[in-house]
Amino acid sequence: MSVLAPGTRKSCYKCGREAEVMVRYARLYLCREHYIEYIEERIMKTIEKYGLLSGVKRLLIALSGGKDSLSLAYVLSRNKEKIGLTEIIGLHIDLGINGYSEESRESVEKACSELGMKCFILSLKDLLGLSLPEIIRKSNRPPCSVCGLIKRYIINAASIELGVDAVAMGHHMDDILLFYLRNFLLGVKSDYLKLGPVIEAKDTIVAKKLRPLYEVYEEDLSLYAKLRGIKTVGTECPFKHNDHIEKAIKEMLDKLENHAPGYKLSLLRRITSSEKREALLSQEVFTCKYCGSPTNNKDNICALCKLTQNVFGEPRGLYLKQKLKEFLH
Repeated sequence: MSVLAPGTRKSCYKCGREAEVMVRYARLYLCREHYIEYIEERIMKTIEKYGLLSGVKRLLIALSGGKDSLSLAYVLSRNKEKIGLTEIIGLHIDLGINGYSEESRESVEKACSELGMKCFILSLKDLLGLSLPEIIRKSNRPPCSVCGLIKRYIINAASIELGVDAVAMGHHMDDILLFYLRNFLLGVKSDYLKLGPVIEAKDTIVAKKLRPLYEVYEEDLSLYAKLRGIKTVGTECPFKHNDHIEKAIKEMLDKLENHAPGYKLSLLRRITSSEKREALLSQEVFTCKYCGSPTNNKDNICALCKLTQNVFGEPRGLYLKQKLKEFLH
């Protein structure tokens, strides 16, 4: 995708007006209006292709305040009746990061207000007693690892508590490819089966998770949010790690995409298959002995209870769930 310079004199494929954008992998020139329409249709086609909303009426969307999740909220809200949803609920976790969290929260509240969407704003300090920066200092673990662990736990627990049919995540194509290739090159053991467009619910403790942006490029979402006028968080998280390996992988993928438009999409589709997704359904899920949440650890202690045991001297998964009940009802 590339934004055309004024006066390029290319016509929109749809209406014949002056084009503003060239979508290289699709070989399309589009005006602003039809570019927005193209991205929304692309997301709708992904949902249809993978049957993401089959049996889903009440949907939770995890909202960070960034371009990805907010763009997803706008697209799904605009097409709510078309895709058969009766209710869309937003969920935002205020991590307590000075400056950054305030801006993220404002972006989410503004979007949900514009869309008329019910939204739960959950403060991590209210749920666990400490903000993310405080937990990071006490845990002695990499910030992104701690943040991801906590958010995954809360999103899953909130989905179960609210009784929604599924939770939609803002993971786009570039996110998934980067995670897959980084772990593959470093020999990190990861559950690659969970990288597909949908993760089915399991045993009433694992919420169904959807990735409607599965076949959407990150740069497409950036431009969509800009042209739509969506206010997103403008500052970078101060804890974001400058990973040189991730940077090199991203540059490699971008170069390959530049030489062969559509390469990323082709690679993504080879990563997971229907057979692998079926294998995921047969995987055994253990239950945390402290809070009852799902865990892959055979010692029956989930990652959050291990983290909080280290930070607070006691596992706080059950404590967090009790707090969730208070804030969600």
